[in-house]
Amino acid sequence: MDIRMSIYTKGTVVAIRAAAVTLLAFPVIILTAGCNAHDPEPFDARVWQRPEKDFSRGQVPQEMAPLPTTFVSPASDTRPAGTPPPTTGPALGTEPVIRVTLQDVIQRAVSHSLDVKVAGYGPAISGARVTEAESAFDPIFFSQASYEKRNRQTALTTFFDQGRNRNILIDYDQSDVVTFQTGLRQRLESGGQAELRYQWTNTDNDPNRSLENPFYENELVLQITQPLLRDFGSDRNLAEITIARNNQRISLLDFRKQLEDTLAQVEQQYWQLVANERKVTIREDLLKLSMGTSDILLKRMGQDVTRLQLSQANASVESNRAQLIRARAAVRDASDKLKQLINDPDMPVSSPVLILSSNDPTQEAIQFRFEEQVDSALNNRLELAQQMARIDSAEVTRRAAKNNLLPKLDAVLQGSAQSGADDMGTLSDRSFNNTHFGYTIGLQLEIPIGNRGPRSIYRRTLLTRQQEVDRYRSFVEQVTLDVKTALREIHTTWDEIVARRNEVNAQLDALRAIQQREEGDEPLTPTFVQLKLDTQERVAGAQSNEADAISNYNIAIQRLEQAKGTLLRYNNVVMAEEQMQR
Repeated sequence: MDIRMSIYTKGTVVAIRAAAVTLLAFPVIILTAGCNAHDPEPFDARVWQRPEKDFSRGQVPQEMAPLPTTFVSPASDTRPAGTPPPTTGPALGTEPVIRVTLQDVIQRAVSHSLDVKVAGYGPAISGARVTEAESAFDPIFFSQASYEKRNRQTALTTFFDQGRNRNILIDYDQSDVVTFQTGLRQRLESGGQAELRYQWTNTDNDPNRSLENPFYENELVLQITQPLLRDFGSDRNLAEITIARNNQRISLLDFRKQLEDTLAQVEQQYWQLVANERKVTIREDLLKLSMGTSDILLKRMGQDVTRLQLSQANASVESNRAQLIRARAAVRDASDKLKQLINDPDMPVSSPVLILSSNDPTQEAIQFRFEEQVDSALNNRLELAQQMARIDSAEVTRRAAKNNLLPKLDAVLQGSAQSGADDMGTLSDRSFNNTHFGYTIGLQLEIPIGNRGPRSIYRRTLLTRQQEVDRYRSFVEQVTLDVKTALREIHTTWDEIVARRNEVNAQLDALRAIQQREEGDEPLTPTFVQLKLDTQERVAGAQSNEADAISNYNIAIQRLEQAKGTLLRYNNVVMAEEQMQR
């Protein structure tokens, strides 16, 4: 048994000593590697400005028409020579046009949106913090070397001091001591710490003393310190890691929230673009109708049409022309807003490309059960999942604070193997044949008087946890309110579509009645002309209101999905990171 133990100890010590030079160089290697770590490229604002500058370069500014001083009829045969034709702004399609579906716009937004990209850094940063918390349990290599010059008195030799009339025990320790220590230290999840170290000492004694010179000493020590009350257990010592993981989950849900908000804005802007395109068509048709009326009046000028009727028609034409200009600008504004939201590198905001829709809005009544929608929202809303993570973190903190109320009682266990020799040459022959083994068992106790600090901390954690629980209850009510409001908006907008459709039909019927009266050769009095122009305007207004109602109905459906927390699923967007966390 003794021989086998000596061989095992010898092998261990020799292995550590052989690696000593390499281990000493290890910190240098780490420092060197740290200095050579990859640095990010310097930030250059011009690089990110270049695409917008490139696309804006070469675009011809729109010509500004001069302000008129007198009214000139839009009819070509009455315009003075050289007078530019009246403008309605650039027609849609004079620039490059790309028609996209809603799904295509959403896909581009998910792939390129800067808001989504910025939010995407959050989970990665939180993941790094999880690794930082976990690194507290990484093993630590340590190594140190020291040189000591000893010159001190020791009580070893006896002689009689006549002046003091007593025996004096005195000796002088004059030696040079070189010590090298290396090992590993590991923090344990139970709260303890394990340390394995090897120490080699070379003592060069005074040659006048009757001691072995030089003397080499080898010692291998295993020490374990384990808390038994305070700081004991994995719940206490893994609390920071658990909280960091909860924060990572919250950060991931923040990213999902930004993604949902971006897609909601994209979809709302898309349906607004659809409505704006429809309004352009309506205004173009209205302008044609009013110009047709003006042309009829112009041809009958001097017969049964006076200057008053013609001026009424011309004023209506110019009013409709101005509204068409504004409607076309609204389409381009919506297009540019979409380009800003999706941030497609092929279509920056400054590009001349005009985005138009290729999807027709839904015009079907969809029935939703309130109970099912609330249940879906309570299962899918990210705010509730985030609050659950915060409650869990508060509970982890509370348990850790409760553990801190206990006295501190630590057990210390240490075992060592020690041997010595008079020179390196005889180390293998003499040192390990005379190995000495020892151990230490101890307890360390600390009891704070009053313990006010830990008690106060525990009370604070209790209040914080209850605060998060009450906040969760508040979120539940808010989610229910969001769903109820979104459902009401769906029914409201649908009823509005029905009412607007009836309004359009009524106004069209009124316009047909006026046209029938005109075809029956009713005199074109100023009152009749104004009635016709006003009815045409009311038809266009009713159609525009209907287009807004249809757009709002589709937006209301999207808002219900957002209120339920299912907007990504509704748009076939999958978060792989979220699935991995579940």
